[in-house]
Amino acid sequence: MEEVSLLVDATSRLSEPFLLVIVGEFNSGKSTVINALLGRKYLKDGVVPTTNEITLLCYSDNDSIEQERCERHPDGQFICYISAPMLKEMNLVDTPGTNVILQRQQRLTEEFVPRADLILFILSADRPLTESEVAFLQYVQQWKKKVVFVLNKMDIYRSNSELEEAISFVKENTKRLLNAEEVTLFPVSARSALEAKLSLPFPDRTNNEHVLINHPQWGSSKFQDFQNYLLSFMDASTANGKERIRLKMETPVGIADRVLSSCERFVKIELENAVGDLKSIDDLVGSVKEYGLKLEAESNGWKKQILSLIEKAKTRAVNLMESILQLSNLDLIFVYMFKGEKSSSAPATSSVQNEILGPALSDVQSLLGEYSRWLHSSNTEEAHRYLDNFHKKWDSLIEQREMVWSDPQALVRSDEELSVKVLENFNAGSASRVFEKEIREVALGTFGGLGAAGLSASLLTSVLSTTLEDLLALAFCSAGGFLVISNFPGRRKEANEKIEKVADALTQEVEQAMKKDLIQSTEKLAQFVKSISKPYRDAAQQKIKRLELIQAELANTERKIKNLKVDIKFPW
Repeated sequence: MEEVSLLVDATSRLSEPFLLVIVGEFNSGKSTVINALLGRKYLKDGVVPTTNEITLLCYSDNDSIEQERCERHPDGQFICYISAPMLKEMNLVDTPGTNVILQRQQRLTEEFVPRADLILFILSADRPLTESEVAFLQYVQQWKKKVVFVLNKMDIYRSNSELEEAISFVKENTKRLLNAEEVTLFPVSARSALEAKLSLPFPDRTNNEHVLINHPQWGSSKFQDFQNYLLSFMDASTANGKERIRLKMETPVGIADRVLSSCERFVKIELENAVGDLKSIDDLVGSVKEYGLKLEAESNGWKKQILSLIEKAKTRAVNLMESILQLSNLDLIFVYMFKGEKSSSAPATSSVQNEILGPALSDVQSLLGEYSRWLHSSNTEEAHRYLDNFHKKWDSLIEQREMVWSDPQALVRSDEELSVKVLENFNAGSASRVFEKEIREVALGTFGGLGAAGLSASLLTSVLSTTLEDLLALAFCSAGGFLVISNFPGRRKEANEKIEKVADALTQEVEQAMKKDLIQSTEKLAQFVKSISKPYRDAAQQKIKRLELIQAELANTERKIKNLKVDIKFPW
């Protein structure tokens, strides 16, 4: 960033006319003071169109009064070109009343006051320091401008003591308002001074101190001290002349200092906002983890429902196995024992497939499908929420072309739904054949080694109706047959455990697949959020870096301004 544009070279200001801005309450006598200084009624009805205008009085080298003119510039400002000698080195700014300035004349407060080399504050003796004048002084104070006070209409006081009391009142209050140790104040009667000058022929109204010295109105107006004070600013050999140079140089530096302070405050706020934006962006990206935990908690409900269906199917299959593998069901057991693996399934096996596994797997598959759709729907909704948050909060950070317009629905969809795949790879018919195989192995393992006597004794149990009769029949079995049959409960338990193991393996596989789907879904969302946040994050970081560079340059400029202030204060 270049140095503050208003920090112009102070020496270049020396060639410009001294800018004197005249302010005061309406009817305080500003125009009369100006006319008395210039020696003629330049400001009167018909010359300046309205008292609510700012008028700049500049020098014109035309000696003829007819050549003097006032004109409105395109920017709305009135400029009067006058041949008064005082204006060769000094421009005067005549202003409306301070109440009008504060309410409507933003241009004066933002343009002329900051550029003024000296502010001439006209107070009316009949009402010094009105509310609007105090408010305007408080505004001027922030620019640290030199203010000279003129207590006009002093002739209304009946005695010197009344005048001194008024002077003391004004000085005490203005010192407090301007936070100054001393203030410069001139009590005058501008009307008496103007009348004294108007009584002289036109050519003698300017450099006419020797002519006016004996004029009674001029002496009583006390205007001579005030006029000499202003004229001394034009003489570089006087203390006031040197002060004029210092004030002229201080004006751009003061403006730059004021603007610099505003820039520093603005940049500080902007930097704090940019750092806050970056933190908020990072926090929003990091909040995906919290969303993942919330999603995991909600997915537990789905998992309980799905695993409950598998558990119920396992329990029914084990119960069916238990009901088949009873010694009272030897006829059915021998059916399984003598059936070949390639023969058609027994009715009980069909029951496992059609009544237990088939419906259970269908319900589980349906729930897993709903679970996958729920995951995708939740992610899509969350992705839209993140996208809206970024667009609403930080669109001002980036250009329109940098915005992410990707479709969240497509980006957060999983490549494959693992939990659904698990059920697709699990075949109810194969599981039913495993069920049948386990029954056959129990039958063969239990009864395959029996002899004829043992087999006959065993067959007896198939026609006995009670457990006691079973035991009596077993008592007639051979010793070897009894030992073999005694293994029957253990083998039945093993068969049940195998069924449970298959079911538990499926449960574990479904549970792991659901967890992987959940993790994959959350990671997809995290990738999406990271992707859409990148241009915003990059823009915030670039803004922080840019503002930090500006801060460094402002600090460097501040050092230069401080050095200039020292040089201006002690120029020789």
